[in-house]
Amino acid sequence: MSSALYYAIGYYVLVFLGTEWYLRGKVNSLDEFQGKNALGWVPVALGLTLIPLGSGHTMSLWEASAGMGASVLWWAMIVGGIFLPIMMMWLGPWLRQMKVETFPEGMEKLFGVEMRYLQGCTNVFTWSGIAMAETLATAAAIYGLTGGQLAYSPWCILAAFLLILAYVIFGGVLQYSFVSTLNAIVMILGSYLALFMVGGWITAHAMGWQGVIDFYAAQNEMWKFGVFKISTPLVFQMIIPVFVLHVSAAAVNQGTYIPMLAARTDADCRKGVFACAGINGISAFPWVIMGLIAMSLPAIAKVGPKLSVIELALKTLPAPIVGLLMVCLLAATLSTGASVMIGNSTIIVNDVFKRAIWPDMKDETRMKLMRPMIIVCGIIACVPAFFVPIIFPVFLWCFSFGIPIFVIYFIGMVWKRSKSAAWITVLVTFAVNMIWTFATPSWATGPWAINMYPVTVCSIVLGIVTNLILPGEVGWRRSKEHKTLLTSLANEQA
Repeated sequence: MSSALYYAIGYYVLVFLGTEWYLRGKVNSLDEFQGKNALGWVPVALGLTLIPLGSGHTMSLWEASAGMGASVLWWAMIVGGIFLPIMMMWLGPWLRQMKVETFPEGMEKLFGVEMRYLQGCTNVFTWSGIAMAETLATAAAIYGLTGGQLAYSPWCILAAFLLILAYVIFGGVLQYSFVSTLNAIVMILGSYLALFMVGGWITAHAMGWQGVIDFYAAQNEMWKFGVFKISTPLVFQMIIPVFVLHVSAAAVNQGTYIPMLAARTDADCRKGVFACAGINGISAFPWVIMGLIAMSLPAIAKVGPKLSVIELALKTLPAPIVGLLMVCLLAATLSTGASVMIGNSTIIVNDVFKRAIWPDMKDETRMKLMRPMIIVCGIIACVPAFFVPIIFPVFLWCFSFGIPIFVIYFIGMVWKRSKSAAWITVLVTFAVNMIWTFATPSWATGPWAINMYPVTVCSIVLGIVTNLILPGEVGWRRSKEHKTLLTSLANEQA
C-alpha cells in the first residue's frame, strides 16, 4: 500500500486531534458550536473558499479536461470570480441582517413558516446528494492512493465517511473554520508545488513541455490548451449552467452560509473577498494542467481520465509530495462534504425539531442534538454511496430545485413579498423540474433538453408575472423592519 496514503491520513489525524485539543473546553454552548460572532475575516474568507471547491474543482475538472481541454477552467473562474463575490458582498450580509440562524428561518420571515419547512426539507434532500458525491470523490482518492489494494466499496467509502465526520464533529463551525483555514493554505501551496515537480519530472524523463504540446498537436487537439476559445457547446454546457446553478442553488444552501453567519460583523464577510475569490479561482489550475499532462503520457493515460492525476503523481513524485497532493485533494472534497453535513444538521435541529416539534427547546438541548444529527446526516449521505452511482442528470436535478427558491428569495428581499406568488412559482417549477428530468418532452432538443434551462425560465417568468398580478408586501430590504434594524446596528457600532 502506498506510503503516500499514510502521509495524507497522518496529516488529517494530527490536524483533527490538534483542533480537538485546542478547542477542548471552548465549545460548550450552542453559540460556541455554531461559532456565533466568533470569526474574523481571514477564517471567513478561507473557510468560504473551500465550501464550493469539492470534487467540482478537482477530480471532475481533470476528468472533464480529457474531453473539453482547459476550457473546463471556466468552472473555477465563474465560481471564484462571480459567485463568491456575490455571496460575500451581498447575499451573506443580507441573511445576517435578518438576525436568523438558518436560511430556512429567513424564508419564514419572507413567506411564512410553511415555506420555511419546504425550503428546509428541500435543502436536506438535495444537498445530501451532493454530500454523497463528495464522499465518493474522497473514497476515489483513497482508493487511488492504495493502488486498489483497499476495496473501493465498502472500505474506501467508509474511510471517507469517517474523515468527513471528523472535520466538524468535535468543534462544529469553529473546528470547520480552523481546519479549512489551514487546508486552504496547504492546498494552494501543495498543488502548485506538485505541478512544479511534475514539470521537472517530464523534463528529465520524458519529452518535457514540448513533448506534451507535440502529443496534442499530433492528435489535432491543440484546441485543448485554449481557455478563452468560446464555443456554443462551452457556453451552453459549461458557462451558463455553472453560473446559474451556483448563483441560485448554492446561494440557498445552508452550508454555504456557515462562515458568514459566524462572522463577527458584516465587514468581516466582505473584507476577504479578493483573497477568497482569488484562491478559489486559481485552485483548479494545477489539477487541470496535470490532467492534460497525464493524458499525454500513454503509460499513465491507460488508467483513464478519472484516476489519471493520481497515477501521474504516484509515478512521478516522491511519496511525501504525493501525500501532500492528496492532502490538497482531500481538503477540497472533505470541506464540501463537511459543510453540507453541518448545514443539514443545523436545519434539522433548528427548523424541524425546534420550530416544528419542540418550540420551547432550550439551547442546551439543541447543543446535545447537534453532534448526533451530524452523524445522521453523514449516514444519509454515506449509505446510498455504497449502492447508487452519481450521474450528471442527478446533479442537475438536485441543483435545479434551488433555482425557484433563489428567485422568490431575491424578489422577496428587493422587490415584493407575496406568499401566493412564491408558492405558485416554487410548486409549478418543481413540477417542471421533475418532468424534464424523468420524462423530457420529445421536442426538447439542444440546451432545452437540459432541465436547468426550462426550470430557470419558468422560475423567472412566474416569479415576475405572479408578483405583478398578486398582492403582497414590500420587499424586506425596503421595509420599515429593515430600516429599523440598520439604525439599531449603526447605534451599536457607534
